Parts: sequence; C-alpha cells; structure tokens
Amino acid sequence: MSEHSAHLRTFVVANPVAGAGQVKEDWPLLERLLRANLPEVDFAFTEGPGHATLLAREALRTGWEMVVAVGGDGTLNEVANGFFERPDASTCYALDDEGWVRRLDLSLKPVNPEAVLGLVPLGTGGDFRRSVGLMAGAPEAIERLRGRETRSLDLGQVGFLDARDRIATRYFVNIASGGISGLVDAMANSTWKGLGGRASFTLATARAFARWKNIEVELRLDNTAELRERVLDLVVANGEYFGGGMWVAPGAELDDGKLQVIVMGDLSKTQAMRMFTDIYKGKHLSHRNVGRHRARQVAVRLIKSSPNALVDLDGEQPGKLPATFNVHAGAMTFKA
Repeated sequence: MSEHSAHLRTFVVANPVAGAGQVKEDWPLLERLLRANLPEVDFAFTEGPGHATLLAREALRTGWEMVVAVGGDGTLNEVANGFFERPDASTCYALDDEGWVRRLDLSLKPVNPEAVLGLVPLGTGGDFRRSVGLMAGAPEAIERLRGRETRSLDLGQVGFLDARDRIATRYFVNIASGGISGLVDAMANSTWKGLGGRASFTLATARAFARWKNIEVELRLDNTAELRERVLDLVVANGEYFGGGMWVAPGAELDDGKLQVIVMGDLSKTQAMRMFTDIYKGKHLSHRNVGRHRARQVAVRLIKSSPNALVDLDGEQPGKLPATFNVHAGAMTFKA
C-alpha cells in the first residue's frame, strides 16, 4: 500500500444498465454519497459499448486526477483501457504463418501516469471486487474513495483476432480466458441479468455446454515451456475470481508481475459439470485434468479451428483465439 492525496479531482463514469439497471435505479443515492465524500467530483453516464473508455480518456486529458468506474467488471475494464492512449494493434502484435500471435512493441502510453483508478462495484458478476475486498457494498466503496491509501495493479494485455479475423488488442485488469468461458460470456451478455451474477452465469454455462466441443490448442509460456492438449478452458488470471464468483485462480496476485494460468484439460461434459461447484470453492485444482502455471507471457494457437474458441476479457467477449496474453507490472494505481 502507498498513499495519495485525499483531495483528488474525481470524474465518475457510471454505466446506467449495469447490474440489470441497478446503477440507474440507485443513482440519486449514489450521487449524494459521492458529493458528500469527494471534494470535487463530476460524472457522466455511458451510452453504449466502448463509451466508458472514451469518457475516462477524455477526463484524464482534461486534468481529472482520479476516474471511478460505477458498474461491473466490464465497465471497470473499459475505464481502465481509457487510462492509456489507444494502442495500435498492428504495432503491438502480428499473426504469423504458423498461427501464433507474435508480440511486437507493447510500450504503454498512459494519458496521465499519476492518475488513480477507483471502483464502485454494482455489476452482475462483480468478480474484481472480491480480489480487492470491496464486498460491503457501494457506501463503503465510496467511503474508501476519500481515503489516502492506494495500491499498485498489474495490467494485462492481449492480442487476439476480432470477428473479421483482424489483429486486435485490449487491456484487462482481472481475468482473460479462451475456450468455453468466452462462449459463456457471449451468452450471458446477450440475455437479461436480473437474476444476479451466479444464477446468470450458471444458466449461460448450461446453454454453452449444449453446443461446446473441447478445442485442441498449443501453449507457449514465456517462450520456454510448451504444452499441447485438448482443453475445455484456458484461464489467464491477474485476479482470483471470474464467472460470477468462481474462485478459479486461488493465490493469483494483482501486483506480482505474473499471470496465473489455469488449464482445464480434456474434461467430458459430465466431468466438467461435476467440477462446476468445486470451482466456486477453489477445489478444482486438485482434479487431474486441471493444471496451474505462472508466466509473464502466454501464447495460444489453435491446432484445429473452432467457431466457439472465443476470448473473454473481464466478462466481455471481444474476439477469438489465437491470442497472446502479456502483463505490464505495476502499470496502474488503484484507490484501495
């Protein structure tokens, strides 16, 4: 932990549809609490996908010192991406003739290197908040924003293919993955989330299993170790939780400069469903078809193409495999 001024000029980016509309419903109270706890604050509502990134970037360019995301993990992801100038995907990564996404130049360009990221968690999954201890609700989270304590956060970056098979790149703060979790996100995000995080992701998982076939991939960890196997899912974790409370990466640390890699191997649907409840307790790591590794770079390519080999980034589904995941150690400052 470190300390920053308690009097940061604060811009709030709020997603009105987060938490099945909870942010919009609770906004009068949230605004009163924000103005009561922060000396100088302004806010804006997002109007669609990607808007939070634009709002955060513009706020930092115009002198705001802290940007706070009000919403879920997807909103937090977009706001975190706005802390940096938009990266040129073709400068960062390239797809080679063997099907690997090759790392090129991953130099970060922060809009304001001293800027602080804050969070008021009110989303469906709410997984990042579990790793940073923001479980008591919005009033406590807002009260924390007026404190001095901050912590360093590693930032993930991934190069992947978009829907048109073009190289794309994006940052993540919590967890990225490739496999059935990407398909689950696509289904969860296309339906109403009013049942809450765990129920919404459970239903989406059941729908995804109905059409899922394990994919055959090759992995390279830090350009040294190589693995080749059929997998249900591949999780690249900065934080510990995803999927509405699944403790998928016990022991993952947000500030150790490494990514925890969970490889869920060639599990049958029956085996996977039996293991489903174990993931919420972190007990899945004892399964013989589940492996754990740590690396600063994780490259994944498909041995055989699959339309369902989708990428998940902090609960959003922006593209598909192949992909390469990297970590920028201590790239962000978070109001703790």
